[in-house]
Amino acid sequence: MPNSTQNPAPDALLQLVQPNQFVGWLGTADYTRALVLTSDVWKTRAKGVPHNCFLLAAADGGTAVEEIMLLRVSGSAEVPADAELQVKLDKLKSRAPAGGGGQTVEEFQFGLLQCRVLGTFYLQDGKLRLGSDVENFAQAAGLAVYRPEGAALAAIVNYISPSRAAAAEEEARRLGLKGELPRFPIGTVRYSSTDRLHRGAGAERAVFHLNAVDFLARRTAVFGMTRTGKSNTVKKLVSVVKHTSDDFKLRIGQIIYDLNGEYANANQQDQGSIAEVFPADTIRYRMVPTTGFELILNNFFQQISEGHSTLRGLLEASKLPRSADLEAFLSMDFVPPNKEDCSSDYEFQRQTSLFQLKLAAYQAVLARAGYELPPGFKITFEVNPGIRNKINPSVDPANGLTASQAYEWFYLVRQIQDELITTSGASWIEPDTNVLINLLLQKNDQGGYIPGFRLLQPFKDYHAPNRSTDVCDEIYNHLAAGKIVILDLSVGDPVQRERLGKRIARHIFRSSMATFNRGQYPPHVVVYVEEAHNIIGRNEPLTEIWPTIAKEGAKARIAVVYATQEVSTIHPNILANTENIIVSHLNNHNEISELAKYYDFGDFAESMIRAQDVGFARVKTLSNPFVIPVQIDKFDPEKEKLRVTGGK
Repeated sequence: MPNSTQNPAPDALLQLVQPNQFVGWLGTADYTRALVLTSDVWKTRAKGVPHNCFLLAAADGGTAVEEIMLLRVSGSAEVPADAELQVKLDKLKSRAPAGGGGQTVEEFQFGLLQCRVLGTFYLQDGKLRLGSDVENFAQAAGLAVYRPEGAALAAIVNYISPSRAAAAEEEARRLGLKGELPRFPIGTVRYSSTDRLHRGAGAERAVFHLNAVDFLARRTAVFGMTRTGKSNTVKKLVSVVKHTSDDFKLRIGQIIYDLNGEYANANQQDQGSIAEVFPADTIRYRMVPTTGFELILNNFFQQISEGHSTLRGLLEASKLPRSADLEAFLSMDFVPPNKEDCSSDYEFQRQTSLFQLKLAAYQAVLARAGYELPPGFKITFEVNPGIRNKINPSVDPANGLTASQAYEWFYLVRQIQDELITTSGASWIEPDTNVLINLLLQKNDQGGYIPGFRLLQPFKDYHAPNRSTDVCDEIYNHLAAGKIVILDLSVGDPVQRERLGKRIARHIFRSSMATFNRGQYPPHVVVYVEEAHNIIGRNEPLTEIWPTIAKEGAKARIAVVYATQEVSTIHPNILANTENIIVSHLNNHNEISELAKYYDFGDFAESMIRAQDVGFARVKTLSNPFVIPVQIDKFDPEKEKLRVTGGK
């Protein structure tokens, strides 16, 4: 059986029929349900008929196959009370198995299987088609039923309709992919937790492939309890996207919000990390200095507004007593003056001078609190010559001041502040600047002692003195270059982790949307979010950045992969528009009921709540017309490394 069903052989339908996998006869069917008569002998020969397995119902006549019904086993069934149907079933019992066999009816133990009708395979214009329903079942009693395995099963689970394939090819060209559609194996079909027969010795396993295009500029949900394979699945997706990027010479940036440090670092369960497999293309970030990691933090002396926002959040969380100066410090901002808001050029220059003085006072407070100045950095601002001569004629701040010189300069300002106000007017030292001088000198307006700059000392570790650019710009540039960025958020202050995470997400979205609105193509970006219920939860306003990315990111070429244990906590508007869903074990009937609202996941309700096997997932992708049960392959760092290096 060929791997691709896009250009099948003329006898593609016949190739789906495997006589040695005969399991029974189709007793009756309607548009949605079917009953299959089977026996213990037939089931044993076919290596079992597990719950949720696929079955094919075809005419028992050699090459005379015009269409094949695709079924899924949903359970067993009692012998119906309908007398006419009982007669029909008795006649089927006496028929020889499709493909021959000499057993007599007395040797068989018969039973009925309840099945869901998934659709009809047929040929049209030389291509294999799958309709999602049936248009004729009058000949149902004459159909033999088979449990496909190996190549036939692979053709079923990897089927993509010609129309969807054409749309995917068009989308791939638009995304910049050339050549055949990129498809990668991620696992093999698995129907049940007990897999001794259908996946055991002698059984032909069917490999399931992901269409990489399904995950670009799309939404993907990964649901499952802790330690049932969510992280392993996400790692497989990361590697699939990276291989697509490498094989097709297409830059696809990936950023992982790693709340537990599972992707940045190897652990005992997964025995490998993304960073180890793709060391040349992975950049890791943390909030604390660590070998091998970049600091996710900013330089407070250069990224002024961001640094002040960080301090504000930390101070507010510390629950310190609020003095008037501290309240003023928390409420101030560092937005430079806008020329359009000024009445004249003179007013703009005056506002700019006042802002520079305020900025210098803030930087002096940071330096006094022990925040390390960047290499070669000096506190620089311009002052009217008349004022400068009154303060200290031998020092010109325009040439730059060291931390100690800045402290001395503002100390002198305070000594002659009344004189400066008399000479130059009360507006020369703005209220915010006055507060900052109070913090620097540890004295309030009445001359009383205040903790001042010492309030900022506990937070020095949130400052990155060697960073010259905003970390958000740096990360976005990495993504535009096709790198994998891992934000290890397992350490550091939780409030700041959340704030920084949102700030980075907001920057990615706004930067890509700005490019899109200019009529240009933004870079491809895939965002992975663990513990997604905390950031795109049901109660999260849709105007917040994470729901916004999930809803509108596709137009800016931003894909989102979100993982969580709880289906019900995800905002329904987002879940309803999620194209790909991968689910492992869930232990709650309410969660199962929520999931059952989407596609045909309801068929797997019992299996998902009972089977706790790691990596046993039910997968619905954009290209697949129905849910497929898959054992996701283990993320194997050594195999991945060999693929990256070409086996060297």
